[in-house]
Amino acid sequence: MAGESAGAAESRIWTIPNLLSMLRLALVPPFLMLIVVGDYVAALVVLVVASFTDLLDGYLARRLHQVTRLGQLLDPAADRLYIFAALVGLAANELVPW
Repeated sequence: MAGESAGAAESRIWTIPNLLSMLRLALVPPFLMLIVVGDYVAALVVLVVASFTDLLDGYLARRLHQVTRLGQLLDPAADRLYIFAALVGLAANELVPW
């Protein structure tokens, strides 16, 4: 059935979309550090690059038929880590309350 094949995910790890998700995860610590030190322009550049990799990995996963279970876990985890890092960094600078 079409629903089963659309929802099926591969078990491969080393795919281009997964590598992009891993890159996005690797950019979380620099993003947080840039916010903490108050370099908001550089933090924004890192966030834009991370957002582009998010867009690109989703597009490539579907286009290249490389949707994997790991990618389904990494993608939302990375998104939530960026939100968490932004809140922690802004709270550390007392721009938002703890």
